[in-house]
Amino acid sequence: MIAAVEKVVRERLGLDAASLGPNVLVRAIEIRMIARGITDPSLYVARLMTEASERDALAIEMVVPETWFFRGGHALFDRLAAFVVGLGRGVRVLSAPCSTGEEPYSLAMTFQSPLKNSGGATIDAIDLSERNLVRAAEARYSPSAFREPGPDPRPAYFRKTGDNWEVIPRIRAAVRFRTGNLTDPQFLEYERPYDLILCRNVFIYFTPDAKQRAMANIDRLLAPDGRLCVTPAEADRLPPGRFVPEGSAEFGLYKRNGLPAAVSPSKTHAPLAAPTLAAPAPAVAPAATTTLAAARRLADSGQLAEARVASENLIRERPSNADAFSLLGVVHLAAGNADAAYDAFGKALYLAPDHIEAISHMIGLCERRGYEARATALRNHLARLAPEGT
Repeated sequence: MIAAVEKVVRERLGLDAASLGPNVLVRAIEIRMIARGITDPSLYVARLMTEASERDALAIEMVVPETWFFRGGHALFDRLAAFVVGLGRGVRVLSAPCSTGEEPYSLAMTFQSPLKNSGGATIDAIDLSERNLVRAAEARYSPSAFREPGPDPRPAYFRKTGDNWEVIPRIRAAVRFRTGNLTDPQFLEYERPYDLILCRNVFIYFTPDAKQRAMANIDRLLAPDGRLCVTPAEADRLPPGRFVPEGSAEFGLYKRNGLPAAVSPSKTHAPLAAPTLAAPAPAVAPAATTTLAAARRLADSGQLAEARVASENLIRERPSNADAFSLLGVVHLAAGNADAAYDAFGKALYLAPDHIEAISHMIGLCERRGYEARATALRNHLARLAPEGT
């Protein structure tokens, strides 16, 4: 049974159980079987193989988030701020995995003053764990989250709430949280390149195959003149010759040694082509894909395959179209593909957090997956969006 679970953990999650220490996997399995009320090991293996939510839950038990604000030192964050300010424009930053939010919020605090008059920074924070992201979005932290030596950020960027500290709204607004797996080949497939990617304290847990997949995604997502930040202990896990250190080794800051393999010198700033979302479906006339209304008519008439293609075509033409992603989610849901629907609605909400249609469907999907905390948060958000008297 342990061997079967370890195989799923390696192939589906990309985690090397042996790197986490002895008995970690065994203990995590015990916790999850008790939580699910399962006593038959073979039944648990079956659940693990068929339910993405259970794989996520097991991963959380295996890799306990251990982080705090300004982990790595204030000097590191000052160095990162100096880099992004030096770009002289609005920058895009990725924190993956972001755990419970301390790292991206630390970045937002560090960038606040030097960037407030230079276009600001977009900070995307990604994690595999829904539970971590719910905690990050709540933005409430215990005193133990402030154990990094140096200036205390609480007076300027937090307010006291009982025994905890809550991040103030303007810092929270600078960070966008989203689920994602860094080893998934489709990780952030529609995103433009990032100027700075922080990927710290994760490579040490990856299998060799997972590390290759993660690095392929980083290569795709890092701007040609961007910087990658890892911990000094993970430097030897970077592909030999692909990155070179910049500045002191203690910061773990790297730049490319030449252009990425997938980028040609003449097109270093060209937008990335959006890959397809699903397997090819029956062709549909171009005229039917030119408007969202046309795609909706196809869906309403039960032509689900054609509606899916129409939605995907709209997304290729305009990757920031939240309505098209939401419609794609509706189509997947009608076709019985709940996983694809969850992904599509998630992308719609990433682009438009107040999208009522996407929120409404996502509530039901979260409840089915057992994500009660997120379902409750979405339900409360939907109630705030509803007009008074409805």
